[in-house]
Amino acid sequence: MVWEDFKISYSRISTYLFCPYKYKLIYIDNQYIPVNADIIFGQIIHKTLEQYHSRNGKDLPELTECYDASWKNEGFESPQQSFEYYRRGMEMLENYFKSFSTSDVKILYTEKSFDANIGKYRFVGIIDRIDEHPDGKKEIMDYKTHAKVWTQERIDKDLQLTLYAYACKNVFGFNPDKISVYFLSNNTKMYTKRSAKEIEDSINLALNTAENIMSDNFDADTTKCGNCDFKLKCKFSSYKNEAGEK
Repeated sequence: MVWEDFKISYSRISTYLFCPYKYKLIYIDNQYIPVNADIIFGQIIHKTLEQYHSRNGKDLPELTECYDASWKNEGFESPQQSFEYYRRGMEMLENYFKSFSTSDVKILYTEKSFDANIGKYRFVGIIDRIDEHPDGKKEIMDYKTHAKVWTQERIDKDLQLTLYAYACKNVFGFNPDKISVYFLSNNTKMYTKRSAKEIEDSINLALNTAENIMSDNFDADTTKCGNCDFKLKCKFSSYKNEAGEK
């Protein structure tokens, strides 16, 4: 692998940390994760909010229009499942609008891509939203569409948010005053902070991960096979081997 052509992202780093061999399957062997309803639904909601805010939407009918334009039935197991997700998304967006319509923030960016450097490596990603508050403070926000709200501890340790805080400073020229995760299914927003030491540690972790990838270190971590998308196909899968023995 030639490092000049190599780039890292939160998704790549987290995949490698989960299992180096899973990284190889996805990013080198091009064995893509099967699409499912949750993935499709998340993409639809992200696209809906991007379109709505990029056109400075003001009312709920506009948001609904963006939702209908973004909706697609592919990836759902049945018409019934598609309908259930659609209804869930509509309720989610209605609650989101009630909260947003009373907010006094200025949305600076939605789905804002960045291209930074971590050492000699390119670091790329997309931040869901960047806001500016009336007092000038800036907030970066990550949308989540799954049903479960994370614990505060998990949010405080989330690597993605830490890396995005680094990207803000190195690409957009500001340290975020607020870092939030918006759990859309529950209409709940939770906040966290990142220290300079936490950001430094995340960069070192990213660099170490990149060096391992460049060195072709792809040993399988078989302790997590039960939670892996390739548990039925991977040749190292302990889940598949245990299932075959039953």
